[in-house]
Amino acid sequence: MRYLRQLFVCSILSALTIPVGCGAEAPDGAEQVSDVGSISLALVGTSATGATYRLSQAWFNLHGPTHRLVHGDGDTAVLTEVLPVGYYDVYLEPGWVLERWTGGGYQQVEAALTSPNPTPVYIYEGAASTVVFQFRSDGDVISVGQGTLDIVIGVDDTPALSEDTDVACSNGYDDDGDGYTDCIDWDCQWLPYCAAYVENTDVACSNGYDDDGDGYTDCSDWDCQWQIYCAAYVENTDVACSNGYDDDGDGYTDCIDYDCQWLPYCAAYVENTDVACSNGYDDDGDGYADCADPECYWQPYCAPPREDNDAACSNGYDDDGDGYADCGDPECQGLPVCAPLGESTDVACTNGYDDDWDGLVDCSDWDCHWLPFCATPAIVIESFDDGDFVSGAPYAGSSPPFTGPWVAIHDATIPSLELFPSAGPGTGTALGLRSLAIPTEWGAGVMLDFDPWSVNVASFQGVRFKVRSQSYSVRFEVSSLLTVPEGGYCSDCFDYHGTEVTFGSEWVPVEVRWSDLRQQGWGTPAPLDPWNVMALIWRTPAGQAAFLELDDIELF
Repeated sequence: MRYLRQLFVCSILSALTIPVGCGAEAPDGAEQVSDVGSISLALVGTSATGATYRLSQAWFNLHGPTHRLVHGDGDTAVLTEVLPVGYYDVYLEPGWVLERWTGGGYQQVEAALTSPNPTPVYIYEGAASTVVFQFRSDGDVISVGQGTLDIVIGVDDTPALSEDTDVACSNGYDDDGDGYTDCIDWDCQWLPYCAAYVENTDVACSNGYDDDGDGYTDCSDWDCQWQIYCAAYVENTDVACSNGYDDDGDGYTDCIDYDCQWLPYCAAYVENTDVACSNGYDDDGDGYADCADPECYWQPYCAPPREDNDAACSNGYDDDGDGYADCGDPECQGLPVCAPLGESTDVACTNGYDDDWDGLVDCSDWDCHWLPFCATPAIVIESFDDGDFVSGAPYAGSSPPFTGPWVAIHDATIPSLELFPSAGPGTGTALGLRSLAIPTEWGAGVMLDFDPWSVNVASFQGVRFKVRSQSYSVRFEVSSLLTVPEGGYCSDCFDYHGTEVTFGSEWVPVEVRWSDLRQQGWGTPAPLDPWNVMALIWRTPAGQAAFLELDDIELF
């Protein structure tokens, strides 16, 4: 019988060590299984000042040799999960809450996560690894590790030094360490000790002196006119708007006064907060209580459950009740946790694995062919400058195995076509094709018929060539083993993969990628087979006199 060795950890605080739990050794003589460890999440700790903190509503998302989503709430001090060894990313999902013990219960405090999220960690066999999350809330720090993986919480709530009081701005020290002392420090310049003489307080505005030396004393000074001592009576506070008097003498008392209507005391009752939408009352008297009130529909308390985040899409539940759970829910399918595996990056195409499970590894996978790592250097397979026309029809023979004769093709409604040498786009020779007769069925064209049974062009992305013709489209096609009778695959053959190319009477360069090619749809459907290409074809349409010139055929 095999025993699983349990590995536990002890929580370690930033300034105070607090033991949380210890591991138990396996029985003597038991077989030790050391390819797994455990993650222990300690969520409660004590700071150097003696305050107790806990992390609640916390979801730890662990990605590595296995994927776990570990949840801790306010009632859980320590979480433990068994994990295989290896690399992990530990991600703290949004929605966590940091709370401080007040003596009668825990109270939420404002905190910000300041450490990287996710944080990487490697679990070594039979050893404890540590990963640390840090939060800032008057110096709060949360340390997360493993135990295999230790996760510990520690809090340092020592306030940061500051220089923004009369005492700190008059003691002759640079209290906040920013290089500026007392009144030279910008934080001090607004304090009474460092301020120039002013006349903008009730004391200065009622002492009978021209305190700021501007020639105006007390309430005659413009700076004093906004002070309470100098201000006219107003009616724009809850006190003034609820005392039964017309405080500002405008003829309107309390909530009837326009200045009072925006104050809480005079505001109409509303039902548009989580509190009002969950208390069981029709707070605004419109006949609808709580979530039945349209004003409550947008409040979090009344919002329908959602399933559109990594946590909800990986917990095994149908959170929004639509009948689809996790990655089966359409709302989850664009999220990282539900993203399909792919093999279309330099990393995935060089790691020796079949990442997308299609049976093809790295550069042998069609999805990798377009990437720089898997790209093959371009080669010219025909330039027509090697004496092709000396003894008859031209022959492509410069780049084995991509060799073979050039053959004129037509639909048998016209006499034989003529292949002839023509002036290329530079100083060399090009291939010309022409017929004065007009084909009436599928047209005419020219074909490079490869000598071997088939050639493999899968390591290339496509073909480039230079061409000119009349002002009509020419269809470029690739004949492969799956679209000819010899392959034994098609029942309605010769529906080659191709694309329409339009050009005019001037030479133009054309680039066609294998991924651009499609069948016309009248024959047996088949995928493009770049491993077994039989011929390259340029075909002019029916109803037009055939005329076409080609040069510089290149695989890239």
